[in-house]
Amino acid sequence: MDSSRKYLTIIFLLTALLFIYQPLEGQIVFGQPPSGEMKFIYQSWTIADSADNEISLNQWVLPLYGFVPVRDNVEIIFTSSTAGSNREFNDGSDASLTGLNDTRLAVYGSFFEDRVVLGAGINLPTGKKSLDNDEIGVVNLLTESFLNFPIKNYGEGFGATLEAGYARTFDAFSFGGGASYMLKAAYEPLEGIEDYKPGNMFRIGAFGTARRDQFWGRLALVYSIYGEDELDGTAIFKDGAIFDITGEFRFSQDRIAALLGLRQIVRGKDKRLSSGELVTEPERSHGAETRLYGEAVYGASERIALKALLDYQYVAANGYADDHPRSFGSSNYFGIGAGLSSSFYQMFHGQAEFEYFTGSADDGDLDLNGWQFLIGVGASF
Repeated sequence: MDSSRKYLTIIFLLTALLFIYQPLEGQIVFGQPPSGEMKFIYQSWTIADSADNEISLNQWVLPLYGFVPVRDNVEIIFTSSTAGSNREFNDGSDASLTGLNDTRLAVYGSFFEDRVVLGAGINLPTGKKSLDNDEIGVVNLLTESFLNFPIKNYGEGFGATLEAGYARTFDAFSFGGGASYMLKAAYEPLEGIEDYKPGNMFRIGAFGTARRDQFWGRLALVYSIYGEDELDGTAIFKDGAIFDITGEFRFSQDRIAALLGLRQIVRGKDKRLSSGELVTEPERSHGAETRLYGEAVYGASERIALKALLDYQYVAANGYADDHPRSFGSSNYFGIGAGLSSSFYQMFHGQAEFEYFTGSADDGDLDLNGWQFLIGVGASF
């Protein structure tokens, strides 16, 4: 693999970092009992071109979540997962990637009547790293923006995050904002690449919510800025800034509830190594992403609820002309599904969902078909 391809592969590995950490909004729920949750998610996609070349990509994930209140205004959150991914071509060749993901541990505390939240977290490098050529090929597909796999990369090295937020509530209206700074240490993402340091990240966000009778609305805006990625101390890449806006609208009355959400992501131009220095790309490498999602819930009984799911994602073409080697056209998929949730023995709850996806990528040159199954169980003690 030549140097430029190695750099690009590392960048693909780090794509999943963009939205792992949600914006701190300065308002978390204290006073809850300890709780935990475990899920099993299986997702499968088939990608086919006009020449009948076909790729199957499957992934199973076992995510774990834990919440522990230490004091009335202090809590600890733990997350980790194990995942297995497999890529297979229609000629019979395949490759797989299986292992732990990184473990994340965060501590949050509230002050001044819960108006201020401070947090600190660490990313423990328990995930799989030092990938070989076959595993790299799997990751390159997992990180495609037109696919929605739960786990897009496995290991990111050691990291630390500092967060702060502020929030206020007036009658039926709440607003707030926050900021976070993520420090990242060097690690070995690929075989033969021993000292790769991702750029640090600074993120600021603001939100507002409003309630009126059975209606609830929320708007959140996040702006993310990235530092330079370095290899052996030399800057080789810099992610463009990202603007992320999400709006949600909820309705609930008696046994019926509904949610409708819209998310828009706009990415700036990246910088790449050229002739020994970082140069801003002439065009955007990533098109804007739009996601529209919704669900309707019916409470069949006090313990069982039925759910219908809708999901649509559109990724615009990048900024390069059609005849450019880095050009990639627009992509979209539509998803529809159903599920149920239940509570039992007061402290336990469970859920099960199935969703089917269909769409296309690169201006229709690629056909997409996929599905996802999820089952989970949790408990509050």
